[in-house]
Amino acid sequence: MKIKKIVFTLVAFGLSLLTAKASEGTQPYENYLNHLKTLSGDFTQINSKGQQASGTLQIFRPGKMRLTYNPPSTLLIVANGKWLITKDREADQVDYVSLDKTPAAFILRPQVRFSGDVEVTSVLPKGETTEISLIRKEDPDSGYITLVFNDNPIALKEWRVIDGQGIETRVILSNIQSNIPLPANLFAIESPSLIQQIF
Repeated sequence: MKIKKIVFTLVAFGLSLLTAKASEGTQPYENYLNHLKTLSGDFTQINSKGQQASGTLQIFRPGKMRLTYNPPSTLLIVANGKWLITKDREADQVDYVSLDKTPAAFILRPQVRFSGDVEVTSVLPKGETTEISLIRKEDPDSGYITLVFNDNPIALKEWRVIDGQGIETRVILSNIQSNIPLPANLFAIESPSLIQQIF
């Protein structure tokens, strides 16, 4: 019985060391995101099947984001601080999801911290970039997000989301401008009815 307890303690200690090691060196990236008030530019989205789409992106921290897809896609995705809204502009179909339950919440929070309810699973330097992978502690099986930063100077370059089914979506940023004025009406969208709300 004592041997089992010792083994369990050693394993738990080892896991805590791995988590601590993964969290090392993330402070500059937290600082960058917390000083990032707005971001505007282009994006290219690639999924696990190799399907590709592109469009424009605006972020207004905290809480707001807009992705407008170029034709032939008719998608529009807007975060308004409470909801992440996906709209098919052609079919006039709208879906609502609580923003807190989406990967976008990681970078749209008022105060970004890679700790607390978030766990850093890896910090991977790759030449001129660094990749930081994160999971939500309360629901680790729902998938994870990897943020990719340029290092000199630090800037968000892309993110990858792998959902609970193992499906990966990669979003690559380009032509980025940071901390420029953005009109508030970019993020205005109708709030959901009780029937439309998805928790």
